[in-house]
Amino acid sequence: MKLGVHVSIGKGIDKTVDRAKALGCDGFQMFVANPRGWARKPMVEEDINLFKSKRKAAQLWPVVVHLAYLPNLASDDPELYEKSVITMAEEFRRANLLGADFFVFHPGKNKERRRGIGRIVQGVNLVLNQISGPTTMLFENQAGAGGEIATGFEELQELIDSVEDQDRVGICFDTCHAFAAGYDLSSRDGWEKTLGELDRILGMEKLKLFHLNDALAGLGSRRDRHEHIGAGNIGLSGFEYLVNNPQLNKLPGILETPQKSEMDDLKNLATLRNLVKE
Repeated sequence: MKLGVHVSIGKGIDKTVDRAKALGCDGFQMFVANPRGWARKPMVEEDINLFKSKRKAAQLWPVVVHLAYLPNLASDDPELYEKSVITMAEEFRRANLLGADFFVFHPGKNKERRRGIGRIVQGVNLVLNQISGPTTMLFENQAGAGGEIATGFEELQELIDSVEDQDRVGICFDTCHAFAAGYDLSSRDGWEKTLGELDRILGMEKLKLFHLNDALAGLGSRRDRHEHIGAGNIGLSGFEYLVNNPQLNKLPGILETPQKSEMDDLKNLATLRNLVKE
């Protein structure tokens, strides 16, 4: 399995490549702007070209761009919805300019789920119609707190099926979110039941990427609390199944485990790689 971590763009977008390479990653994930603000500094052509040349030389795959935290494409608030769609379009444009493989986003939250799904689809179709390029857009499953949409495969399927350009979208499967939503990934039986549902409802071909996070909270808790690999309720046995399953380990995985120091990423990467059987 190709493995990577989320790296900071604080020292410059090209430095993300250097950091990922230094950590021994196969690929990596990043933001393309401040994830906790609406303002966006221009991304200049020189920086784009330097990033692409470094990435090519380092032979890193995949490169994943994650949408900032503030947008909510399911929102009923007209101002927030407009800002969310505009931000998503700009960041998806940047992902394509950088040649990113995947663009991941949280679908959003709305307690009126039917209306929320409609607004998400409207925004996604608008962005895909506006922005062309090589990057595949991925809906990420959510834990389910506070009206979050896409906690289950049925809602993900409804979102995917409503997108006009089916070839440009897929799923990012977050293990912590899935466990918190009630999918038991701690055992072989749990994984096989989950994969059977995923294939029946969505089709395995729509699964493009994993976010690899253990879960601090319990099964079905709806709490999005990431934990180090093996230190949570999914446990080493759950991740051992994942990295050794021939249907799953061909897909890339990005760690979003807690980062207090660089050693945390190194330890989590090593833990996953040590689970791989010869």
